Amino acid sequence: MKLEKSETNNAIITELCSVRKHPNADRLNLATVLGAQVIVGLDAKDGDLVIYFDSNLKLSPEYLHCNNLYSSKELNADPTKSGYFGKNGRVRAQKFRGEISNGYVAELGSLNMIPGVVVNGIGMYWSSGTEFTSINGVEICSKFVVPTKHTQGQPRPVISEMFHKHWDTKQLMRELGSIPEDAICYIEEKIHGTHGRTGNVLCKISRPWWKFWGPVEEWKVISGTRRVDNISYHIPAVRLEIERRIAPHLHKGEEVYYEIYGYVGGKQIQTGFPYDCRGGEFKVVLYRVTITSLDGVCYDLSRKQVYRRAEELGLEKPYLIEICDQGDYLVDYVQGICKGKSHLDSSTLCEGVVVWFEDSYGNWGCLKHKSEEFLLSQDKRYEKGEGDVEDEL
Repeated sequence: MKLEKSETNNAIITELCSVRKHPNADRLNLATVLGAQVIVGLDAKDGDLVIYFDSNLKLSPEYLHCNNLYSSKELNADPTKSGYFGKNGRVRAQKFRGEISNGYVAELGSLNMIPGVVVNGIGMYWSSGTEFTSINGVEICSKFVVPTKHTQGQPRPVISEMFHKHWDTKQLMRELGSIPEDAICYIEEKIHGTHGRTGNVLCKISRPWWKFWGPVEEWKVISGTRRVDNISYHIPAVRLEIERRIAPHLHKGEEVYYEIYGYVGGKQIQTGFPYDCRGGEFKVVLYRVTITSLDGVCYDLSRKQVYRRAEELGLEKPYLIEICDQGDYLVDYVQGICKGKSHLDSSTLCEGVVVWFEDSYGNWGCLKHKSEEFLLSQDKRYEKGEGDVEDEL
């Protein structure tokens, strides 16, 4: 059997917890899966192994068809049955009779549609924590993205092995085991803006063949989005202004990662998330700093060093909510502080938090957790066909 998965957006085999009656629906139960509340059937019970699809995902047409999950009966293998998925297969965060259901739970038997896979029979053994997007070449799910319109510039004609993309931040509730028991956790508010990065790095340069004695690399300051090495890919004037502001102060080998939020051109960068910006202004919060040596070793500055570097560069510091030990209370604490409004602005919804920690090898990493209110608001935007430019950046 061959499993394929992405870096962060996968279906996962996991157990149901805290199965309980839905207070407003006699034919439905509620359950908790990886810290999220979901709707389940009356026959569900604690400890059941299920497939959990979170609200970042969409189900594949083949999986929907074979399991009769389309709301349009004619699209299903059995045209007498119907589910509640639309043609795009998007997994939703929505309310049923006043209770949120963040994602979709399916029985393991729904995978029997894959050739060579038999669940609850003589087939393969499933274990909790198994993640996948496809099995034996059959796609089951993928990340849901609403296409957005933006101005795409041409990539800069520079190449640098030192200019690193930011990793895809994984979900806290799935990756709790990656936080060492003795770790000190820095819990910061997650800002809903647009990513950027700028580095003072060695770049390859073009030279005539006859100038073989000349340098093949030179130090340059370059910028890009989270994944694209391109300063003109999205809100180019703002990105250029940020680069010009911080470029003279970057050390050789230093790369800074930041979030741009507020207003650009009279419009909010993320609709409904102005935070504390007024009069059409934007702000830049520095959330990560790395140093790459000439031999290619890259390491992260500590959180305290990041905060100090933000002050030196004239950027905003991350909003630090709490410094705490890793412990059993971490999950409940994070879920509690993710509710309601932003710490930056009482009129703006809190997207969630990022938990930073140092692992047993001395490397810094982070995990994210988004609030239920944010996921519900995101679902409404997706229903209107309003995408997030960050999905493409």
